[in-house]
Amino acid sequence: MINHHLPFYSISMKIILISLLLLASCNIPEKYKVTGVIKEINIEKNKLLIDHDEIPGFMVKMVMYFNLDQSINIDKFSINDSVSFDLIINKDFSYTLNYENLGKSKIIIDDFWEDEDNQYNKKMMGETIDDAKFLTIKNKEIKLSDLNSDLIVISYIFSKCPMPNMCPASIIKNQYLSDYFKDENVSFLLISFDYLYDTPLVLNNIYGTLEKDNLFFLSSYNHINDIFMLTQQSGVAFWGVEENNIGHSMRTIVIDKNLKLISAYDDIDWNPGEAKKDIEKILRIYK
Repeated sequence: MINHHLPFYSISMKIILISLLLLASCNIPEKYKVTGVIKEINIEKNKLLIDHDEIPGFMVKMVMYFNLDQSINIDKFSINDSVSFDLIINKDFSYTLNYENLGKSKIIIDDFWEDEDNQYNKKMMGETIDDAKFLTIKNKEIKLSDLNSDLIVISYIFSKCPMPNMCPASIIKNQYLSDYFKDENVSFLLISFDYLYDTPLVLNNIYGTLEKDNLFFLSSYNHINDIFMLTQQSGVAFWGVEENNIGHSMRTIVIDKNLKLISAYDDIDWNPGEAKKDIEKILRIYK
């Protein structure tokens, strides 16, 4: 049973607190050599939070949890250990092994958590969201800036969400708003954070008939860095993709054509009527 109310890791919205998952579609495992610094040890879940260097051909420098192979003794690790290891990617799971301790990092941990330049910081009102790329249901890559809309309304969903008051309700609210603003230069995006299952084909099969000139469903498949970055900057948390046990918080944001954060609506019961009034006021200012 999917639980949407599991507590999300509360260290900071400045980091990616989610397990690494595969983007590959084949059954042949892939192996990558990774180096990084251990920032947290989760004994209960047998995971390490690691600030890792770029993984050439796979992922940019990020901070995320890595699963340990069952053969690895987690007790041998300490915070701030500099390590190298092998990352093994299967179709539905990832794990790490062959760890080598390279010594202690000279980075002060407190400075790490307070890094104001981290691209995964939650953005405040008036700050600019970084441009991100996703896939349309026609499997075409699109950036937020490509929309060239006066306003862009962004909500997050995943297709297997079973809770009628969560993702399905968010879709209905966006449909209502997109109908109301059909004659305005406003785009409504419903972006799936299930970067494994929700391919463009899946989203097209489920939501294709719901798309309109101003309402789009976007896939984060093969765009893992973009969905991590954008959700964190939006103040949205999601987890459990790898375990097929997804949980998430709810937040809808409104940005302008320059990707500046204008407004946000939190939690499950955000009111589309309130959003409608806000968008009307913003459009009057822009005109």
